[in-house]
Amino acid sequence: MHRQDSWKKSAYAFVPYQTNFGDLTGFADDVVAGGHGFPMHPHANMEISTIVLQGAQRHRDDTGAEGLIDAHTVQTMSAGRGIRHSEFNASATEPVHSFQIWVYPKTANITPRHDQFSYEPADKQNAILLALSPDGRAGSAIINQDAFFSLSQLEPGKSLPYHMNLTGNGVYVHCASGQVQIEGYTLGPGDALGVYETTEFLISATQTADLIFVEVPMQRGIHI
Repeated sequence: MHRQDSWKKSAYAFVPYQTNFGDLTGFADDVVAGGHGFPMHPHANMEISTIVLQGAQRHRDDTGAEGLIDAHTVQTMSAGRGIRHSEFNASATEPVHSFQIWVYPKTANITPRHDQFSYEPADKQNAILLALSPDGRAGSAIINQDAFFSLSQLEPGKSLPYHMNLTGNGVYVHCASGQVQIEGYTLGPGDALGVYETTEFLISATQTADLIFVEVPMQRGIHI
């Protein structure tokens, strides 16, 4: 589903609470014009994570927390028993390109919390960089679910295997830019593929590609 207005262009892979890939129930690809954003609004019992591809986004919430999410940062927020927050482009003139990803929580009604993972661009080059996990392994930020978010920038001619972090999980692979091949499927900018009922698969780049991996439990099945 696509939506465009005077200050925002969005593409939605799932409608929260209505469609899902396992515990993944929201994946929004947003480009927001300078000086614009989303004013204070509520959430509860959802794991909401933000990945910025270009520009920077400013976050504030009713716990008093605030911060900047840039292209070298992944933020995750447990809405828990209830939180209100706002998200605005940090620039008055330049657009911000970000992804907001919703995952059902493992434990409901927890105290709202944030965690953040920062990295250098070289950390994800021709590698699969773990950004979020349930236990903070390898320096990742913690998400309240048996989920694993990873990033990669793969150069043309390079291939990488993806290994499931947890038996029974599936992974939603989103190609943010460039082009890759996965098990005979070609993904270009904005394309995605859900992979499950396997322990590993191979990704090969035909153009320099930015990839987002969202690995989640699959007990909820797939509803699209």
